Amino acid sequence: MTKPNAEVGFAFSTKDRVHLTLRSLASVNTDGGFDLIWVDGSDTPEGRALPESIRLHNCLLAEAHYDFKGGPDNAIRLGLRRPLHLGYRYCGLIENAVEFRPGWYAKLMQLFELGSRDGLRVGAATVRTIESRVPIPTAQYVMMWNVGAGMVLFTREAARIVLATYGHPTAQKLHTFYADKVGVDLKDRWELWMDAPDRGLGCDWAYAMQLHRYGLYSLGSVPSRAFDMDFDLETAFRTSYARRPAKISQAHNQRWSKLTGAPSQMGIVPTVKRNAMFVSDSVRSAVLWAQKRNKWVRRIAHPVRSARSLRRKVAADRTSRL
Repeated sequence: MTKPNAEVGFAFSTKDRVHLTLRSLASVNTDGGFDLIWVDGSDTPEGRALPESIRLHNCLLAEAHYDFKGGPDNAIRLGLRRPLHLGYRYCGLIENAVEFRPGWYAKLMQLFELGSRDGLRVGAATVRTIESRVPIPTAQYVMMWNVGAGMVLFTREAARIVLATYGHPTAQKLHTFYADKVGVDLKDRWELWMDAPDRGLGCDWAYAMQLHRYGLYSLGSVPSRAFDMDFDLETAFRTSYARRPAKISQAHNQRWSKLTGAPSQMGIVPTVKRNAMFVSDSVRSAVLWAQKRNKWVRRIAHPVRSARSLRRKVAADRTSRL
């Protein structure tokens, strides 16, 4: 097992698109004090050969995983499990299409300190701050309802919670949660709904929500210091990156007061309750991923659904023989 060179380990995920990977790495390498874990799913010879040819001066490439298969969710889960296993205090994710501005790392780590000063238990931080994902701004940082997987750093506790709660949310589920817990109406966030009454979302949309359930908050920097290179944010999501601190309105102050006004809202979840939640979420997640891999687990976990499926298959076979 590789011994960590630093307290922070980022899983850097890549699949071909070598020109983007090189730009991203060059921008990552403007800062230092952290390690990288390479998670590579490249199909081309150029993509596969890249980890052997790169030279990083400010950070260390701690280990590399080649020919990774299984899609982005499996890559993310590996990208969190490895730094946890290696003993890093903070476990992060960086995608190879994200470019950083110098000073990004210091700003990222400062978010944990700023939130702690305000009495928040910070579980996640990002310098890829998107305006439509900000329910509550402050003078020095913003609270996020969606931190995504493009660029995010978790504490060890938060990384374990993300793995234990990994699953696909819906737009309506996120809207209901934040309306009840924070008093924020997400109905006007176009990227959440995309003109549909409801829609299924990628697993990374749920990270901030799941951490909030455990009393952990997700913060973003202002201005944003990380940007996507492979698509235009305004065209794709009808929003923009955070460029300057927002003007704090009375509504923002009321939301902040609601959030921090009582111990239950401030995220002080009793340890016994957190442990019980974690065990329950871990079991549910294990069953979910086992179902995806094994049909027999699906039949045990959902006997009624499996029985119906079997009856439909038998009926279809009979019909085909007639």
